[in-house]
Parts: sequence; structure tokens; C-alpha cells
Amino acid sequence: MALTIASGFVVDDAIVMIENIVAHIEAGEKTARGRHLKAQRKSVFTIVSLTVSLIAVFIPLLFIPALSGGCSANLR
Repeated sequence: MALTIASGFVVDDAIVMIENIVAHIEAGEKTARGRHLKAQRKSVFTIVSLTVSLIAVFIPLLFIPALSGGCSANLR
């Protein structure tokens, strides 16, 4: 389950970055480096806030013994 959640974080952050890069391409930014740096600066707060909110949502999963116990019992 942790691998699924972690890969979801990565995919979600990648989508935000790609959307910002495409927006800078459409705005007419000439160089690839300029596009990437501007997109990175623009999306830092968004990515940090998304990550913090997703962590806050999934922390209760740690405190549900039946759910985490049931998932890890299958691995033994």
C-alpha cells in the first residue's frame, strides 16, 4: 500500500510540473531551461501543499490496526 501511495505522490507532482511547463511553452518561452526554471519556481508551493495535504489525509491509515495488520499479514 505504501508503494501505491508513494507512486501516487510522484505522479501527482509530475502532472503539476508538466502542466506548468506546457503553459510556458504555449506562452512562448524560447529556451527549455527557461521554461523548466519558471515552471519550477511557479509550482514549488503547489507541490509542497499537495504533498502535505495528501500526507495529512493518509496519516490515519497508520492508526487503523485492522487495515495495516491485514495488509501486512499477507506478506508474511
